[in-house]
Amino acid sequence: MERRNVLGLAAGLSIGAVAAPGRAEAATGEQLGNYASHVSDARSVTVTSVSGQRLRITAYGNQIVRVRAIRAGETFFADTRYEMVAPANHAGMGGSLTVTDTGSSLTIVSGAADGIRIVVQKNPLRMEFSHRGTGALLAREDATCSITWGGPNNSVITQAFVPPPADEHFVKAGHGFYGRSPRVDRTGDVVAHNYGLVRGDQAPAIVPLYLSTKGYGVFCNTTFDVTYSFASGTARDYAFAADEHATAGVRPQLDWFLINGPEFAKLLDRYTQLTGRPRLPQLAIFGLHMTDKNFPDVSDQNWWRTKITQHRNAGFPFDHHVNDNRWRSGTGAWGGSWFEFSSVRWPDPAGYQAWAAANGVTMTLDYNRNNSNLMAGWVGGPPPGYSFKAADLTAVADNGSVPDWSNPATRTWVWNVFWTKALNPALHYSGDGLWLDEPDELGPIPYNADSASGKKWSELRNSYFFYLHKGVGEEGWDRALAKRPWTWSRGASAGQQRYGHYWTGDIASTYAEMQQQIRGMLVGGLGGFPYSNIDGGGFQGGAGGLISEPFYRNWTAAWSSLSPIWRPHSGASTTSQGAIASRWPLDQSTAIQNDFRKYGELRYTLLPYIYSIAHEAAATGMPMARAMVIDYQSRPNALSHDLQYMWGPFLLVAPVTQDGGATQNVWLPAGDTWYNFWADIKHAGTDAADLPYVTYTGEIVLFVKAGAILPKYQYAQSTKYVNKRHLELEIWAGADGAFNLTEDDGLTEAYRVTGAKSVTTLTWTDAATRTTIRHPQGTYDGAPATRRYLVRIHGLTAPAGMRVNGGATLPSYTTEATAITSGNGTVWDPAKKILTIVTPQIPVTPGGGVAATIEPSGAAYPAPTGGTAYAAERAVLNNAVIDTSHPDYTGTGFVDFTDTAASGAYVQWTVNVPTAGTRTLTFRYANGGTANRPLAITVNGATVASGLAFNPTGSWDTWATTSCTASLPAGSAVTVRATTTGANGANLDSLTVS
Repeated sequence: MERRNVLGLAAGLSIGAVAAPGRAEAATGEQLGNYASHVSDARSVTVTSVSGQRLRITAYGNQIVRVRAIRAGETFFADTRYEMVAPANHAGMGGSLTVTDTGSSLTIVSGAADGIRIVVQKNPLRMEFSHRGTGALLAREDATCSITWGGPNNSVITQAFVPPPADEHFVKAGHGFYGRSPRVDRTGDVVAHNYGLVRGDQAPAIVPLYLSTKGYGVFCNTTFDVTYSFASGTARDYAFAADEHATAGVRPQLDWFLINGPEFAKLLDRYTQLTGRPRLPQLAIFGLHMTDKNFPDVSDQNWWRTKITQHRNAGFPFDHHVNDNRWRSGTGAWGGSWFEFSSVRWPDPAGYQAWAAANGVTMTLDYNRNNSNLMAGWVGGPPPGYSFKAADLTAVADNGSVPDWSNPATRTWVWNVFWTKALNPALHYSGDGLWLDEPDELGPIPYNADSASGKKWSELRNSYFFYLHKGVGEEGWDRALAKRPWTWSRGASAGQQRYGHYWTGDIASTYAEMQQQIRGMLVGGLGGFPYSNIDGGGFQGGAGGLISEPFYRNWTAAWSSLSPIWRPHSGASTTSQGAIASRWPLDQSTAIQNDFRKYGELRYTLLPYIYSIAHEAAATGMPMARAMVIDYQSRPNALSHDLQYMWGPFLLVAPVTQDGGATQNVWLPAGDTWYNFWADIKHAGTDAADLPYVTYTGEIVLFVKAGAILPKYQYAQSTKYVNKRHLELEIWAGADGAFNLTEDDGLTEAYRVTGAKSVTTLTWTDAATRTTIRHPQGTYDGAPATRRYLVRIHGLTAPAGMRVNGGATLPSYTTEATAITSGNGTVWDPAKKILTIVTPQIPVTPGGGVAATIEPSGAAYPAPTGGTAYAAERAVLNNAVIDTSHPDYTGTGFVDFTDTAASGAYVQWTVNVPTAGTRTLTFRYANGGTANRPLAITVNGATVASGLAFNPTGSWDTWATTSCTASLPAGSAVTVRATTTGANGANLDSLTVS
C-alpha cells in the first residue's frame, strides 16, 4: 500500500510534529519531557520523566536494542501481545547494557565492542544512536524531533529523528498490494504497507522494517497501522508513526528495535534471528510448478496424470502439481466447493498419490476462505463460533465465511479439516503444500470490531495472515508431519516466515507489472521472505486474458526460471480461448517450447546452487534474489539499478522487461570481471557507466563473476530423479573463488532438527588453475557414497594436461560423454575456450579432508582420442519419449521407446562425417528386461545391421554398449537410424561414431 493520506498526514499533521496549523487537536499533543530518574538491570534501563512518562531500552543480544515509551499511568504491553518477534527470543536472546550517568546524560552501550552506543540527554529526554566501535552516527533526536503522542486522544505515537545526511538512503522492507514496489530506494517517500481497506487490496507484505545504507535497521513491534516518512536530506520528516484510527479503548505504544549491521547481510541475519528464520521448503518446491487454472472444465486426476506425462515425454521438467479449485468437492469452482477430494473428479486420490510418488510429483491443495462455511465442522459467529460478529461483517464479501484466525479454536478447526480430509498419512493422499487463498479480502471490517483475541480489528488486521500461518504451521503441520510444509497465502505479516510463505496475488500480465514484481521480490526478500512466489506471466492477462509469445518467453519462461519459485499461472480459460490460453509449454509455439526447455535445463542443472542459496536464506535470512544494495551497499549505483539482482553470490540477473531488440543498460559492478553467461564474453566491471546490452526475446540478461563456482547436477525431469553420484562444477577463471554446497534429504525437517545435512566446500585457485573439492561436513539419509566430479573451466586461453589427486595426466577425448563412459578424461572446446575434466568415481568420506584436487600435471595436453558422441534425447524421435528416471545417463536424459512401439519406432541421429570411410557405431543402452531387444540400423536409409543385438544389462539402471561397423559417406547431415523390429527397444543413451 502506497498511501500518503494516513495517520496524521491527512489532516496536515507532519509526522513527528507536536502541533501543526489547521488541526486543533494537535495542541493537545504530548512530547517526551525532562528526566526525573532511572533504574537499570543487566539488560534494561528504564527512564522516568518528571511527568511520569517512561522510556525503556533493552538489549536483545549484543547488536539489537529495543526502545519503548509510554505515557504516565500506562503499563508497558506484555511481550506476548505481539508474536512477530519469536516469543522465546524475549528472554532467549539475552544481551547486556552498561549504563553510565554523566550528569547531563546517560551513556548506554551494548555488550559487544562493535555494538550499539546510545546517549540519552536528560533535559529534555532525547536519544542519539551510534556504532559503538566506529562512533558513526546512526540516528538522533533533538528538541523538536523525538517521541510524541498526538491525534485524537493523543493516540497516534510517533518516533521522529532529525533529517539524515544527504548520502543516507532508506529501503522499506515488504511491499504494497499485489507484491508491487515502485522502487527499492524509498528515500524521500512516505510509505505505508498495511492491510487493505477494500476488496481487491490483495497481497501486501506487511513488514514494519526499514534498512538504512548507514548500516542499521528499524523494526516496529506493533500491528497497528504504521506509516514511514523517509527524509531526503532536506527539511522533510524522518519519522514513523503508529495509529489506531480513533478506535475506542486501545492505543498503540512506541515499541521498536534498532538493529546494528553495518552490512545489510548482518542486518537481515539479525532481523530473522529476532523474528524467526524463513522455513525452508522441500527440494521439489524449487522445481517447476504448474496449475490447472486454465482448464476449469476438463481438469481432473486423469487429466493431471496425462498432462504431466505428455510434458515429461517431450523433455520438459515437472515437479509440483498446484490444484486450483476442481479437485474439491461440490461445484469444483471458486465458490460452492470445499476442502475435500471430489468423488467425481478425484475418485481415487490414494491411487493418484501412488502414481505421483513413483513419478516424482508433489502436490499443493488450495483452500479458499470464501468456502469456509461449507467445510466440515464450521461454526459461525464469535466464540464459541469461529468468526466475527455478523454486524461487523456486513460490508465484507462472502460474509458468512470469515474465520477469525486470532481464535485458537478456529485455527484448530481448520487444521482438523486439512488433516482429516487430505494430510493424514493414513489416508495415503497427496499433500505437500497448502495454498491459503483470499485471507486479504476483509478490509471493510470496522476498525473497532472485536476479535476473539480481545484485540480490535485496528490492531489485529496486520497480523491476520500471521495467525493463519501459525495455526497451519506451528499448531498443525509441525506437530503432525515430518515432511516440510509449503504453505502460502495471499499476503504476509512479519514473523510469518518462520511458518510459511506468500504469493503476490492476481497480478496483471504487463511489462509494467513485471517491473513492479521484480522490485517487490527484492524488497520482500529484504523483509524475511526469501522464497518469492509470483504468478509466472501474470494472472490477469492482456486482451482476452491472453499474453503474447515474446511476453511468455521473457517472463513465464526466462525470468520465472531464475526467481525463487517457478510457477506459471493465469486466469485465462482454454475452454473459451483455446490452447493459447494455457501456461503449459507444450500448448504453445515452437519458440516458446524451445525457450522453456532451455530454462528448464538451466534451472534443474543449477539445483545444487539454487538449493544451497535457499539453505543460506533459511539459516541467515539472505534472500535468494539479492537486491544489488546487499552486495554493494556503499555504491550509489546499487539503489538505482533495482531491475537487476544477484542470484546468489555469483550470478547477475537482469530480466528483459520489454519485447526483445531494445537496448537495456546493465550495471556490472567495478572490482570484478564479468562473463556473459550465454557467450563467455568478458567485461571489466565499472561504476562509471552501464553496459548497453542489446536484448533478444527469450534471452534473459545473465552475467557471472570471475571466480564463480556453480555446482550442478545432470538434468533430470524431477528432483526425485537427481543423481547425486555425479556432480558438475562450472568455474569461470580470472579470480579465486569458493562456494559451500549444501545438501540434505530434500524432504524432512531433519536438516534443522538433528543437523542431518552435508556441506561440501569447493574452492578455485586461479593462479594455479586448481580446483579443490573437500569431503562433506555432515551427512544425511540418501547421501551418495561415491561421486564423480565433472569440472568445466571457462575463460582459459589454452588447455593443459590435468591430473586428479596427483595421478597421471588424464587422457583427452573429443566429447564429454566419451570421457564419462571411459571412466575419466578431459575435453577441450577450442571455440568456447572451456576445459572439461572428468574424474573417476571417488569415495565420499564425511567429516572433512580433500576428496579431489584437480590441477595441471605439468605435461602437455594430450591429443584427443575416441569418437564423437551424439545424445539420443537430441535426436529425431518416433514413438519414443525422453526420460530421466534411471541414473547414469550422459547428456540430459535418455530415450525410451513407448510400450506399443514393437515395430517401426525409431531414433534418428544426424552426424557429421568429415571424410568418407568405415566407422564403428556404438550405442550406449540399458535393457532391464530378460530378452534381447534388437534394432535395425540404417545409414541414410540403407540397412547396415538388420537386427543389432541389445541384450539384457541386468537392470534399467545398468548401461552397456553394442556396436556395428558401417561405411559412412562424407557430409554434415548423415543420418543414422535405430528402428524397432518386432520387440520394444532398449533405452538408448547415445550414439558414438568412431
